[in-house]
Amino acid sequence: MVNPLLAEEHIVEVGHTYTREISPGMYGNLWYRVFGYRVGFSAWRVIGNCRVRPVGTGIANIPARVEGWRYWETKHPTFRGRKLSER
Repeated sequence: MVNPLLAEEHIVEVGHTYTREISPGMYGNLWYRVFGYRVGFSAWRVIGNCRVRPVGTGIANIPARVEGWRYWETKHPTFRGRKLSER
């Protein structure tokens, strides 16, 4: 059972360091992420004639204590999987 009164808090602290050699002629891409859970929830209400009606639904992102770096190289600069330049 999930409490629908959830708050999301995300804090980025200074001090994360990642060092990697980039291959000649390539562009290095780096992604840092805090992994978590995605939970769906709903609230229901029983009305006077014993029928159940939905009151609200939603999705909550619950952070976990797992975090990490992802590094990859491309021949062109990219953003969200799209090529930014032909150089």
